[in-house]
Amino acid sequence: MSDDDEPITEIAAPPALVPETNRQWKLTPALNLLEKSRQIAIISADTEDDARAIATTADPMGRNWRDIHLFTADSIETTERYVIGDVIFRSRPTPPAPKPTRIKKA
Repeated sequence: MSDDDEPITEIAAPPALVPETNRQWKLTPALNLLEKSRQIAIISADTEDDARAIATTADPMGRNWRDIHLFTADSIETTERYVIGDVIFRSRPTPPAPKPTRIKKA
């Protein structure tokens, strides 16, 4: 820095405020027909409707999480704070189908 440069003045700014909640919603397939795509969503939101809307918007596979007939919602109240709008998609693999047994002919 040369002698001619003026010092840089720091400007204090308030911290950014983001909405937070203690409530998370777990959306899971309602029917056994959906076992092949055992995708669940965990969303930080205050209401079930908000959680379903956030999951539908964020899902890269384009699932309609708003459909109450396809996905059930369970509310989880925690002591931790979460940013509203956080979404976690998790896949649960289905167990492999059993191999057919062959009967030996005598």
